Amino acid sequence: MTKQKHLVLILDNYFKHLLLILVVLINFTAHSDEVNKEAKKNIKSFPAVVIDMKKVLSKSTAFVTLQKQIQKLEENFKKDIKAEEDMLKKEQDNLLSQKSVLSDEQFKEKENTFKQKVNKVQSKVEKIRRDLESTMARGMQVIQQEAVKHMKEISIKEGYLLVFDANSTVIAADKINISNLVAEKLNKSLPKVLIDKNKVKQVDK
Repeated sequence: MTKQKHLVLILDNYFKHLLLILVVLINFTAHSDEVNKEAKKNIKSFPAVVIDMKKVLSKSTAFVTLQKQIQKLEENFKKDIKAEEDMLKKEQDNLLSQKSVLSDEQFKEKENTFKQKVNKVQSKVEKIRRDLESTMARGMQVIQQEAVKHMKEISIKEGYLLVFDANSTVIAADKINISNLVAEKLNKSLPKVLIDKNKVKQVDK
């Protein structure tokens, strides 16, 4: 019902924009006296790193728990919808069995009533789909914001001035890829997120 892979791609593109913003923030922060001194001490011969957000998410325990919760919600919704669909099927069979004994006007009236019930269930299914996608998006946003926080902290501490997206940058050196480091810090600060109705709660270690 929910298009999780589609959401991951959308939010991955969103994350690329965050990287551009992060570059500006890092450079801006590096101009302050204290941070600038620290950056000069730790500046690398190549003051740039890359990150693969898909890799970070795949290693994120919070992302795994989010997916499991979404899947559980989806399964529960499917059971509810299946029960309503079964009732509609019985009502449809009953309506068709009465067609020969009802006048055209009476059958048309019952048919319209039945169609309204079908439309109501279809609207409910669509709303559930939107709610699940929205909940998934909010959960991923919480995770990505935490990852961005760690990227910024690592960049300032180590003197990196630029952070590039690994999927759109051709750099062979693994030593400047901070995906694993960010994932490690992310799992410590945000081991899981909990879905609570319209809210996504951050659960610290």
